[in-house]
Amino acid sequence: MYFEYIKSALASIKSNKGRSFLTMLGIIIGISAVLIVLVIGDGMRNTVNSEMDSMGAATITVSLDTLKTEKTFTREQLDLIEENLKDIYGISPSLSLGAHYVTKKNTYDVIIDCASDAMGNAAGYKIVHGRFFNKTDVQESKKVVVISQTTANILFGYEECVGNTVHIDFYGDEADFTVVGVREDTSMDVAYASFGDDPTLMGDVPYTAAAEVNRMDPDTLFDSFTIYLDRENKDKVLLSARSVVENIMGLRGENAVKIKSSAGIDKTTDSILNIITSVVAIIAAISLLVGGIGVMNIMTVSVTERTREIGIRKSLGARTSSILTQFLAEAAILTFTGGIIGIVLGLSVAYIICQVVDFAFVVNPSLVIAVVMISTGIGLFFGIYPAKRAANLDPIEALRNE
Repeated sequence: MYFEYIKSALASIKSNKGRSFLTMLGIIIGISAVLIVLVIGDGMRNTVNSEMDSMGAATITVSLDTLKTEKTFTREQLDLIEENLKDIYGISPSLSLGAHYVTKKNTYDVIIDCASDAMGNAAGYKIVHGRFFNKTDVQESKKVVVISQTTANILFGYEECVGNTVHIDFYGDEADFTVVGVREDTSMDVAYASFGDDPTLMGDVPYTAAAEVNRMDPDTLFDSFTIYLDRENKDKVLLSARSVVENIMGLRGENAVKIKSSAGIDKTTDSILNIITSVVAIIAAISLLVGGIGVMNIMTVSVTERTREIGIRKSLGARTSSILTQFLAEAAILTFTGGIIGIVLGLSVAYIICQVVDFAFVVNPSLVIAVVMISTGIGLFFGIYPAKRAANLDPIEALRNE
């Protein structure tokens, strides 16, 4: 019997091909739009996560609450903390100082990052010439510097300047530093260096060397440091970091150690992407509502046109449920077919867009199944009114209809 309903619905659809296509068009556009947005959203999220993973190291920042303790990290304590933390690349105190690069021809503003050798494991940090300063350089307070490609070109006129000397003036305290490495430019390097006629350059030096030149005590200078580690070890290190630091610093139970992980940035980024994708998907889904209303309108017109046919069928003994089922089957077939076409069109367009913008093309099978179910559900929902109207027609009144 159900096969007959489907057969009858298909015959009705075929007899009005143009109108059936226009009915499906709203569903096709709606399904395509929603699918394009969701697939591109998943691709964007996957691409962003891949980029963040490819950066290598994650970071955890550990700091002391200055309102609860006056202690600072000594070099000995930093070494002990690094020894007691497992599954990390290393730790580094950090300090940024303003200074000048002084050459025979010019003086340039510079931001000097003072850190330990562990900073070489920072996300996106890539040495193109030479090396990053090592643990020996830090322990012996060697005056060495790592500069960016842009800085090398501005100071020396060429990139491969390892072994050259650059004079750094910390606003009165100054010394010659030997270039041991040239790192790949970051967007920040390019942006600062391109700032009008007065570029700001960058440089990285051992924190002990910077402290020595500036006559600072490195044992009283830092109340925070950064842990560099692989992303997959974040949770494990987070569990042990507070306990290790509190034990070594003698701050057990004082709640004076604050820990901040870059994992929070990952979650924030993912949340933002989810919100953007959801909002755009909701806007796109409005076209599904419009498509559903189109189905209801066309089915209502179909009922009106076939009123006499319905009257004949009911007078010959067709049950109300049979008439209802036939019209619902017609609506479901229209929207199901429109959904399939919409899925093919949506995935094709999403693939092309992902290729153009260089996003990963990620298709969630459950999403495709859900879209098919939604499209069929829309047909059933919006087909109920015209189907019930057809089923409830009085056979005598229907036969009178011209």
